[in-house]
Amino acid sequence: MVNQHERLDKRYWQLARNAGIASYLDAALLVSTGIALASWQEHYQLNAWWTGALSTILTLCVGAGSFFGGRLSDRFGRVLVFNIDILGVVVGATIIALAPSMPVLVVGLVVAGLASGADLPTSLAVISERVPEQYQGRVVSSTEIFWIAGIVISQGIGFLVSSLAMTGIRLLFVVIAVVALLTWLVRVASPSFKRIEDDLAAECAATQSDAHEQTSRAYPLGKLLTTPRYLLPLIGLSCFYLFWNIPANTWGSFLNYYMVTVGGRTQSFATACAFFANILGVLVLYGIYIRFADGKHRYTMMHIGLILCIASFVLSALAGSASWQVFTVCYFVYCAANMLHGEPLYKVWSQELFPVNARATATGFTYAAVRFITAAFSLATPAIMAASPTTLLWLLVGSLCLSYIAAMLIIRFIGRHHVADPAIKSRS
Repeated sequence: MVNQHERLDKRYWQLARNAGIASYLDAALLVSTGIALASWQEHYQLNAWWTGALSTILTLCVGAGSFFGGRLSDRFGRVLVFNIDILGVVVGATIIALAPSMPVLVVGLVVAGLASGADLPTSLAVISERVPEQYQGRVVSSTEIFWIAGIVISQGIGFLVSSLAMTGIRLLFVVIAVVALLTWLVRVASPSFKRIEDDLAAECAATQSDAHEQTSRAYPLGKLLTTPRYLLPLIGLSCFYLFWNIPANTWGSFLNYYMVTVGGRTQSFATACAFFANILGVLVLYGIYIRFADGKHRYTMMHIGLILCIASFVLSALAGSASWQVFTVCYFVYCAANMLHGEPLYKVWSQELFPVNARATATGFTYAAVRFITAAFSLATPAIMAASPTTLLWLLVGSLCLSYIAAMLIIRFIGRHHVADPAIKSRS
């Protein structure tokens, strides 16, 4: 059994901090776009469908970037592709920040989306091939702190600049470009960081006994999609993440829009609500989930988290869209409980269920599939909100229930196929 209180090599955390910036950038782009929608709608005089289309364009590009970026990193090297991805985010975010017109804005969203999508599966593979499997739960799931940081920092900046109209929106994306640029400079210009990456990769290659085939050659995509041992978890993981991500993406992209247009709250109130709710999520992630991610309580946390998230949406739907007070409380519960399952668990499973040389491809495949479908949902979300906010809440309840079913099937698969899993080992 893994000692949950064992101090890990500080190099693992240095690696996780740098690679975790991919999660930060992805979240910051999505949330900043969500914050910007109301301002863009007014500035460009867009209707509800065009407003949804901007979010959809970004989400589609993130999905496409995930698929191709993951596959390219398995073929040509994860570190090389990751460095190129980060530079792409610099370019895309800069275009968005300086865009003088809507067509230029769309170009920026496309470039930033492709690059941001490509860096997430690549970053997780960079970590998992350099960290021993008994510590991967803690180290990989720690990147979720950066995801939440991307949300919280973007919301915080959005709150501070909410009175500046389009100037404030441009500042949001300037910050993203600066963070990406600094990360890229560390990765390409720091000899000490390069040494850490090389040393950890060599140590893992020499000492880690992986049940999967380990080779520098990319695992064939066709074989991944036709071998039941990998196809079944690929489908299960896609479903788990998809039905978790539909509610997460909805509130990440449209919380401000929902609270302003449906709840009648101000932009400042909506941004502050999201900011403090996600601070609570960070505390749960850091104080609870990461501490126990490599032990017997991994799935206990999952059950508690999913039940609380489902209950929060049920209560909101029963209270009705007019009760913004109930929705606000339930949103805080959702943000806290959401850190006990969902993306933290998805990231861990995406590394445990597949061969080392197929992890970026598998993660990119699942992430792309999920983003494509959520893009379609986000396109219709403003229209669903306008027609019936309560219907939207019930759709999110159903989505989380399906995510729960997929999670249970994955756990059953892990047990039947003897996949290395500290939670199941601890119970056996």
